Amino acid sequence: MEKEKLTCKTCGCESLRPMQVVFDEEEDHEVQNLLGGEQESRFYSCQVCGDNWLSVKEKTADGSCTITFVHQMGTSPVLKRVAHMDNPVIVSDDNVDEWEYFKGDKPVAEEEWQNTLDDRRETLKATCMN
Repeated sequence: MEKEKLTCKTCGCESLRPMQVVFDEEEDHEVQNLLGGEQESRFYSCQVCGDNWLSVKEKTADGSCTITFVHQMGTSPVLKRVAHMDNPVIVSDDNVDEWEYFKGDKPVAEEEWQNTLDDRRETLKATCMN
């Protein structure tokens, strides 16, 4: 069965593949005990330029939800953003109550975070085109 392909934001190719991240049964049970709710993870990776990110959706027992996105894993500092929301179905500006942005463990302004991500994507795109 062919995995779904999405358009990569970096190189523009239809080569981004989402993959479900599966914990073994023991890890999954530990994670759910820690959070008091459910966790679902997906890894997205471009087969052409290498752009990638991990999304981790965490639903707590009280019904709230956070989705953490870790962009371009393996680079330093780690670029992470966290969406806080009540409706975990669709991530859009309309239903995200608050975004938090991080470079490493340090909270940063959205603009600084976005500029760093854009710079990294430009570097990947240039490398891919050569």
